[in-house]
Amino acid sequence: MNALCKILASLTMISCVSGDNSGQYSYGSDVTEAANFAIDFHNRMSKYAFAYKVIDILSATPQIYPPARVKHTMTVKVGQTVCKNEANVNLADCSLQNSLDLKTMICLFVVLEVPHSAFPTPRYLLVDQCN
Repeated sequence: MNALCKILASLTMISCVSGDNSGQYSYGSDVTEAANFAIDFHNRMSKYAFAYKVIDILSATPQIYPPARVKHTMTVKVGQTVCKNEANVNLADCSLQNSLDLKTMICLFVVLEVPHSAFPTPRYLLVDQCN
């Protein structure tokens, strides 16, 4: 199982959670950053009263496009926070609504990342579908 996790991790940029066979994965910082970028962009383009933040990355598939682009296709579970959906909201400081009032959505995000680029924006949200 450990060897399989290492092979999968090297191919898909994820790392396996060791210690059990539950099949859970811990996604790398590049995937987490792409998911956070996507929900931040989604919040800015929406008219929600409260901002949403990432609860869980359900799946992520990176595709590498030479010379140095990565396209992250992700299914993400997001939840409504207690923070107003304003331009300067910092989602790291926002807690989720209490469990009785918590509204969640499943989102499909596709983020194109151009690491170490001279472009003004190193990430672009190509697909933004939440329900």
